[in-house]
Amino acid sequence: MRIAVTTGLLPVPPTYFVVQHALELAAVHDFAVFARAARVGDPDVGIAIDSVVPESAGSWPWRMRLAVLAGREHARRIRSWGPDLVHQHFATWSHGAVSAAAPLVTTLHGYDVVAAESRARTPLAAFHRRSIRRTIERSDRVLPVSRYLADRAIAAGFPSERVQVHYQGIDTDWFTPGEGPTDDRDAPALVFVGRWSRAKGLHELLDSSVALQGRTPHRLRVVGAGPLESAVRSAAAAHPHIEVLGSLPRAGVRQALRGARALVLPTQLDRGWREAAGLVLLEAQACGVPAITYASGGAPEMVREGETGLVVPERDTAALGDALHSLLTLPSTEHRAMGVRAREWVVAERSLAASAAQLDAHYREVAA
Repeated sequence: MRIAVTTGLLPVPPTYFVVQHALELAAVHDFAVFARAARVGDPDVGIAIDSVVPESAGSWPWRMRLAVLAGREHARRIRSWGPDLVHQHFATWSHGAVSAAAPLVTTLHGYDVVAAESRARTPLAAFHRRSIRRTIERSDRVLPVSRYLADRAIAAGFPSERVQVHYQGIDTDWFTPGEGPTDDRDAPALVFVGRWSRAKGLHELLDSSVALQGRTPHRLRVVGAGPLESAVRSAAAAHPHIEVLGSLPRAGVRQALRGARALVLPTQLDRGWREAAGLVLLEAQACGVPAITYASGGAPEMVREGETGLVVPERDTAALGDALHSLLTLPSTEHRAMGVRAREWVVAERSLAASAAQLDAHYREVAA
């Protein structure tokens, strides 16, 4: 089949999930990727991306604004390619996808469901609500990325008979354990990878790490960028065990994960948003590194509690500190066993290969 993968805004990194399944199924179907505006910062992304708003149009924030005006041309390019099926990522920015005369599969990632639940208080919010309504009307199948998101989508108006959970897989051939020990025995490392924001709980992780350092020496490596940058750098200046790594390429993220005792993602409720899935939890476990997360949104579906990592009550900083201490002091043999279980589970249940096979089945059922 000729399958058009469509979306509104496509920054790569971090939004690899839009293209990875197409790459995995490239020997089975003919794919083309269409975005209103794309920013490709990884030369090894592996697939051509048609961006209506060109790179030469200016900065990424400016190009994001121009994307609102790119709907007709986006739709024209999708239709001109003549797809047998369209796979839209996000129920927002979907004008081009719903305008194509082809069966439509839509993957929900979270922001779109929040937009469906919210009142249209701004012109952009009204724009998104119109897009969501058309997506609901036209989608032959809707694929939320977690059970949590599926329940929330149905409550927001997506028809339950067309909703099926589809977990986004991660590349377990790329995210693999390192060859050496997973930590420095003198100072085992915790790692945070993600947006430096309150929604990701980084402020609580910083506080818990500082409180824990006196009784359980460790390092905390912080990967990413975001609005809490000044707080992160101030904490690192005051507490030498905190290492600021900043934004890293995909290979750098993998290296940071491989060198960690645990990945910590205390994601939490923030202005109506909760984590829909949390793929970095899977990436860490694929590297043989246990994960710690809050019981928030779809994040608990990415960890097998007590077997591949730990899930603690949302915003319970005392429980978070106990979980950090538990994995930092876990005997080496038990830690290695947890890491082995983590990788085995991700390979079996959350790998890109398994996810792509499930997606191929959806494509064939919808096209039929």
